[in-house]
Formats: sequence, C-alpha cells, structure tokens
Amino acid sequence: MDILFPMAGQGARFGHRFKPFLLIDHEPFIAAAVAPFRAVLDRIDRFVFVYLEEQEKQFEVSAHLREMFRDLPIETVRLDRPTRGPAETIARGIEGACSSGEVFICDCDHALDVRGLFARAAAAPWDALLPVWPLDGESLASWSVALVDEGRVTAIAEKQMPEAGTGTSMGVIGCYGFHDIGDAVARASSLGATNFSDVLRAMLVENKRIDAVRIQDARFFGDPERLAKATRGTE
Repeated sequence: MDILFPMAGQGARFGHRFKPFLLIDHEPFIAAAVAPFRAVLDRIDRFVFVYLEEQEKQFEVSAHLREMFRDLPIETVRLDRPTRGPAETIARGIEGACSSGEVFICDCDHALDVRGLFARAAAAPWDALLPVWPLDGESLASWSVALVDEGRVTAIAEKQMPEAGTGTSMGVIGCYGFHDIGDAVARASSLGATNFSDVLRAMLVENKRIDAVRIQDARFFGDPERLAKATRGTE
C-alpha cells in the first residue's frame, strides 16, 4: 500500500513555518513521523508527500526529502494552490500520484507504533481503519472523536462528541487507512469535505466496516505545547 503525507498546511500554530521541517529531538517532524513505518516496509509500496509548489520554492522540499529518505521509495506531488483541508489535499494528491487501493493517510506531527494497524489490516476485511487514543485529560478541540464498541467505530465527529452511537469515546490519530482510496476521494469530492471525518461519517451511514485500533505508543508534536511535552518525554 501507499503511505500519503498531506503537508500543504500553513503551520499557523508554529508561526506559519513549514511544519514538516521543524525539529523534534534534533530531527525533522516528517522524519520522526516516517520512522515507525520502517518496521513494516515489506507492506509498503511507496511514501507520497503532498505539498504546495510555493513551499517547494521556499524550502526546497523535494531535495530535502530525497536526502532524508534516500533509502526509501518516495514520490512528491506539488499542488499549484492551497487547499481547504487534508481531504482536498489528498484528493488532489491521489490524482497526481495515481494511487489506488489500500492507502494510509498520515499527518506529519506525530509518530506512532503502526505495527498494530498493519496487523489488523492483514487480518480481516475492512473499509477503513482508525488508530485511536484515550481522551483522558485531552481537549476535544484537538481531535476527531470516535465512539468505539468492541473494536468497531459506531460514530465519529470533528472536535466534539458524536451525537449518537454506542461505545467508548476515543480520539482518532491522524494516520488512518482506507481500503479503497478512490472511493474515499470520490466521497470527499461529492460531500465537499475538508476533513476525512466527514467521509467516515458518510461511510458509517452506509454500514461500511470501520475498525479502530488502540495505539499503545505514540508521540504528539502538533503544537508548541505538545512539542515541549514530547521533547521532554512526558507524553
């Protein structure tokens, strides 16, 4: 499968700097985010990084990525204009990369042990896979929130509790899988979706199988406070 990293954001929480190249423990965010996938390289065709042409001009992104990941199969897709959110970024990136079938879409501001996700992906049929994390002490404003009942997602909402559904509320880490990325992108387009939670909610209405995998080990560094905690090793 392909692993896609949408990187066309404006980095507002970090003073509008190019977030993938900010440092955590002396390595770029994107290097930390990619590192856990090295444990499952036999399941991966390529890593695809999607970002803006303007970012390429400012930060020489493709050259740095080739140097950073010279031992990995990588591809870059450059977009000519900003997008409204990750769903649109990936929709346009998929077209540029010609990806199909099973795909994981991952943010560059966290690093998580993905072995459980890949084990679940190989074990039984699924339409989408969501890595989830306990919400104890967390602000809902930082998360998509899923209700999980015996490993199945019953409802999902963006930055709030779902209004219906059964199960335990869990935060969705932004590294989720779609069994058919073409279908997911088509749904995003028809919905005018900015976030993939909109796509997942529509899939649930159609009784598609969306499974949750509880992640045991992760570091989050998507804002200055989380970065400080992750650097100190307290998260």
